[in-house]
Amino acid sequence: MKHRGLWSNKRPSAAALASTEPFACDSLSFNQWLQFIFIPRFKALILNHRPLPATIAISPAAQVWLADEVAIQKVLTEIDQTVAANASGNIGND
Repeated sequence: MKHRGLWSNKRPSAAALASTEPFACDSLSFNQWLQFIFIPRFKALILNHRPLPATIAISPAAQVWLADEVAIQKVLTEIDQTVAANASGNIGND
């Protein structure tokens, strides 16, 4: 996202970050949601060895809101697929 110029140096307001709408679509752009909500929360789950969600579906939203960003869409699709594989027990069973 940084390389594509989609990374913000300005943090959104606390009110914008507190949105309860999916992807905080009422107060943030999709890339802001990724940067300030999804990435920090997902990173915290991993670093704190917390369970990942059973499913997520970020890639369909990325296809809409980041239509020209194929590389970012690919990464988000891989995250969706990895979370699904983890939930079904298909990761780490080697």
